[in-house]
Amino acid sequence: MKLHRTVAYLDGREYTLITLRPSTTERFAVNLFHDEWHVLSGQAGARLFARLLWGLAYQRRQNTLLVVDRRFLDPTPFEADASVPLVLVPTDHTPFGGPAARELRRLLPRLKSPDGTVRWHTHGLDTALADADAWWRSNPWPPWDRYAFEHHKRRANHVLLDGLVVLPGSARELTRDAMAIAALAVSQSTPMDYTYLPHYEFQVFHDFRRRVSAARTARPEIEALDTPPNRHAGPGYHEGDLVRRHIWVRGTEIRERRMRGRRVATRPPLYQTRTINEIERSGQTPFDRLAADRSQPNATA
Repeated sequence: MKLHRTVAYLDGREYTLITLRPSTTERFAVNLFHDEWHVLSGQAGARLFARLLWGLAYQRRQNTLLVVDRRFLDPTPFEADASVPLVLVPTDHTPFGGPAARELRRLLPRLKSPDGTVRWHTHGLDTALADADAWWRSNPWPPWDRYAFEHHKRRANHVLLDGLVVLPGSARELTRDAMAIAALAVSQSTPMDYTYLPHYEFQVFHDFRRRVSAARTARPEIEALDTPPNRHAGPGYHEGDLVRRHIWVRGTEIRERRMRGRRVATRPPLYQTRTINEIERSGQTPFDRLAADRSQPNATA
């Protein structure tokens, strides 16, 4: 596997930025939910991400960062929110703090042409996956500390650094993460799989691209409606955000109709010239609507 290499000066230090090549077709999404960061993708994206982590664990060049920038990020498959760029940091060899993150965020939209190409080696990963049980016996997770885990979830803002989601890890942590992600498997009968990792959760969908496409279609439909004054009641993601709830439900409707080969109405009856407040006052929550629609498979859009 080949990746691009770019030299950048951040906070007075020379860094090597490793990025995906433009020909890469896999895409990822990043969202914050339940006070925890999630990296989302399809099956092929999960396998690619696992190889990126495994290769980074064996990287010996000082000050190396692996960056997944917006060119390879889709909107989230739930509400079509913009994804935050990812920075993977091998902590054994690379210091990375706030000033460097701030300069990198400003640099990413105008990242220069790469300085070269590197061959990304993942020797040992396939062998480890062939006998995963034996590998895990030799490389077990540390004892689970419930307090530390809950404490981390309450401090998800520590993963967000100056507009970047920074995922640090030692060589051992990166290889564990790679093995956990590589083991994820989805199919039509098992459409979603996930794994909890020390700093984030990786979630894989069988129909990741269809979900993203449906959310992209649903968002402008719902945002065209009048919304209540408390649409954005506070910072970050809020499950009580009515607009996001309706985008998620409308996106699910669109995706299910497309999968059944049915026509998708520009606006379903519930959303015709309505406001979000009126919809809420009707007594039918978006989830009630979705459940009612699923109970009538022959209903038209």
